[in-house]
Amino acid sequence: MEYLEISLEILEKFKRPLKFDVYIKRTETSYTKIFKSDDVIDRERVAQYRKKGVNSFYVEENDYSIYCLYVEKIGDVLAGSIGKFTPEESSAFIKELVNFTMHEMILKNNIDERTIKSAGNVVSSCIDTLNTNPKGFVKILSLMSNQPYIVKHSIAVSLFSVMLAKKYGIESESTISHIGLGGFLHDVGVGQLTFDPEDVETLTPEQRKEVWRHPELGRQQLDQIKGIRTEVLQIVTQHHEQPNGRGYPNGLLGLNIFLPARIVAVADTFSSLIVKRSFRDSFSCEKALSIMAEETGKFDTKILAVLNGMFIK
Repeated sequence: MEYLEISLEILEKFKRPLKFDVYIKRTETSYTKIFKSDDVIDRERVAQYRKKGVNSFYVEENDYSIYCLYVEKIGDVLAGSIGKFTPEESSAFIKELVNFTMHEMILKNNIDERTIKSAGNVVSSCIDTLNTNPKGFVKILSLMSNQPYIVKHSIAVSLFSVMLAKKYGIESESTISHIGLGGFLHDVGVGQLTFDPEDVETLTPEQRKEVWRHPELGRQQLDQIKGIRTEVLQIVTQHHEQPNGRGYPNGLLGLNIFLPARIVAVADTFSSLIVKRSFRDSFSCEKALSIMAEETGKFDTKILAVLNGMFIK
């Protein structure tokens, strides 16, 4: 039986009895049940576990979908509810929303109106966090540090894209939201590849051709979702295009690339460089910026200058 980590912060918001068992991890392979289905969360007992250093709680994989219903309800409340939760609660809830959404989209390859709505709640909540606490993104990213690369990369690209767009001078709230959602969904097509790129340090020619298809694969999946905006689809399709025309999938040049896609492209590369990968250590912000500066013609120079201004201090 496989177990998946959950957030007690979310369960504690519900007064009703549980619909699944909750466990703590004793060893790498053994778990102990602390709450059973129909129990109500005992906060004092949870506090005692936390005093002992137990901060991770789990459900059986078969029950994770039930737990996700709790996550979705919190997500509906969290989106647009500035001040309703403490910064710590908001960050924890965003983490769970990200985990649920990526679990559905990438691991289960299940992309529908439900998961897109959840992705929208993630982005809305992140924007609210950045508006009320500009340094709140650090807390969100730190909570994601132990997640799979694709999970933490998606939320990092969304956050950096929103920050970049604001610093670039984009003021339209709807455009900012499209950029954040496009950044979060930019790699959704990766879930359709026959291999995990994170497991491969050097791609074979066949694997490289397959990777080059993921922007189009992502757009095709999202194109079937009712209500998905054209701006978001353009970001997903064009986030690997380069002003020098050497990008993919269509080799677009310069201003022919959608501005929000150019912003996400910069955030995408920066995020991938500053995160530890399976085949290399992470780079410092300064080193990442230096590497990107050497890639002549790969990025929009104005957007890259804005990124430098954000971190070079």
